[in-house]
Amino acid sequence: MPRLLKGLRQRGRSFFFRVRTGGVDRTISLGQDFDRAVTRALEIRRRIKAGLPPTEERSAILTVRDAVQSWLEDHVRHTRHGAFAGNTRARCERVLLPFMGDHPLDQVTAGTLFAYRNHVVGLTSRRGRPLSAATVRMYLGDVRAVLNHALTLQVLDRSPIPRGWLPRLPEHAPDVLSREEQAVLRALPGDYGRVLRLLLGTGIRWGELMRTQSLDVQGRKLVIRRSKSGKVRRVPLPPDVLAECRGRVGRLCPFRDACSFNKRVRRLSGIAGFHSHLCRHTFATEWRESGGSLAALQAVLGHGSIAVTERYGTIGEDLVEREALRLEQYRAQGQGG
Repeated sequence: MPRLLKGLRQRGRSFFFRVRTGGVDRTISLGQDFDRAVTRALEIRRRIKAGLPPTEERSAILTVRDAVQSWLEDHVRHTRHGAFAGNTRARCERVLLPFMGDHPLDQVTAGTLFAYRNHVVGLTSRRGRPLSAATVRMYLGDVRAVLNHALTLQVLDRSPIPRGWLPRLPEHAPDVLSREEQAVLRALPGDYGRVLRLLLGTGIRWGELMRTQSLDVQGRKLVIRRSKSGKVRRVPLPPDVLAECRGRVGRLCPFRDACSFNKRVRRLSGIAGFHSHLCRHTFATEWRESGGSLAALQAVLGHGSIAVTERYGTIGEDLVEREALRLEQYRAQGQGG
């Protein structure tokens, strides 16, 4: 191999350029192609002689903090909507940056990532409970997205994420409302029953419901203009729910706070474990159990990934028991014949 330029270093198959600016040593990733690495190294030397920063502002990503800020500004800000983007930023600022924000990005190893996973697993919620597996996966997913963003910007040449680092979510029966519980909720008086019928009939999120207006009812569908993903979607309305929505003026939901709504519904219905998101899970499960298309369900629920829809629309235990009973009856008829 040709002799390397002054400042150009090789580590494995990757090339780096070492510079010292402001009394601080910096390592700039140049990729795995030798010719391209030499070209970029010459450009860095030219910029230093001209009194410019070694790299343009975009590629000056040295630490995990730099990569996180770039990811939040370039990706999250434009692809995640409203509270979804705010929650992502809050997770990074609360956990990721304090743990490894000042860590050099090119020195993040599998050991670093396993240490961070152990740290997240040991965290507790505001109520002092251990974080759920889904929440842990969400925190770790942020790190994976940041590193993938660095790969896209060619700041990193390869991802340090080891195999099996991202835990799998345990499979369990979907948490849904029974037919009896649904009947109780639908029969509640006044706006409580009307809002519950709307939630059970459409599967929309509470945050989306709060922003819907009577003018959003177009034809037989409810237009969701501000969804979690930022995309506009149209949700079919059952006939009885459609009639109630057309009779409204202004906002379709008079309630603002989900916690207060959930507490009041629990008192009125006697369903101790009720929360509004159960209506969404119930809608998705019944859609699948009735033979509905998974792709259509994804469009109705507004999920960006069909993998999320699969978790929402898991077949319930009630359907399995009914099918098992049907098989027993079929066998009994065969033996009797």
